[in-house]
Amino acid sequence: MVNDKKNPDRGYPDLTKFIRSIQRVEGKPDCFARSAFDCNITDCQWQSYCLEELKKIKGKK
Repeated sequence: MVNDKKNPDRGYPDLTKFIRSIQRVEGKPDCFARSAFDCNITDCQWQSYCLEELKKIKGKK
């Protein structure tokens, strides 16, 4: 895979879309990295990773 210095994510899979598609297949809301920091979906296997992603997103703004 070639990594572009101007766009470091180029060439890598979009994990957000991938995780959301898994959530849909599981019959759950596809809310990964869309929810608030007070997410109360405790049975979600992605919750801790999601909250970390939200912190990163908020830090970029």
